[in-house]
Amino acid sequence: MNRMNRINTSQIKNLVYEQCRNMIMEGHWLPGDKLPSENQLCEQLGVSRVSIRSALQSMEAQGLIEIRRGEGSFVNHFNLSNQLDLLIPILALDKKDVMEVLEYRIIMEPGIIPYVLERIKPGDIESLEKIYNKMEASVGDIRKFASLDEQFHLKLIDIISNKVIEKVYRILFEIFNSTWLEICEVLGVEDGLHYHHELIRAIRDKDVAQATILMHEHVERTHSRMSKYYSEKK
Repeated sequence: MNRMNRINTSQIKNLVYEQCRNMIMEGHWLPGDKLPSENQLCEQLGVSRVSIRSALQSMEAQGLIEIRRGEGSFVNHFNLSNQLDLLIPILALDKKDVMEVLEYRIIMEPGIIPYVLERIKPGDIESLEKIYNKMEASVGDIRKFASLDEQFHLKLIDIISNKVIEKVYRILFEIFNSTWLEICEVLGVEDGLHYHHELIRAIRDKDVAQATILMHEHVERTHSRMSKYYSEKK
């Protein structure tokens, strides 16, 4: 394990996570199987117990395994929802990836709006307004603003109450999370405030057509402006 000695603790954890995940994906460890003990994994992979424990905790958080105190770690029985968790990447996105994610959002996000308006409850509108108000109050803190911007879009997904759609979008936003702050830093807060305010208005008025148009304009404008930014950086 000479490679392990040349990299930091976080990278070791990621490598251990990948190796253990591959054992599940390739069918070496089946649903219901008990994983080797921490000591056995340490010996097999040539890493510390701390790295093994951290990797197992990440796998449990992703729904891959269940850690039972006093018994050990067991491979979970999967449904479609937690199978999708296996898609979450570890590495950051490059410029091409960012633009492709934004293209995906142009295609998909306007399509959720009819379902949002069909299933929304009064309390949901209040939640969107609270997030928007916090965004307004956070214009001087771009990191907080970016987090709230993301929360606004995730709330729209939450309203649909479709586990598969929610999982796909949470994976998408997990992929995109590392660049959400960069986009807010580059583009500023004006577009987010404008489109979120108008979306709330259209949703409150139950205007499906207008809300769909606004969402399309919002994500398409983000794509267009980021494309211009990256082109000018060359």
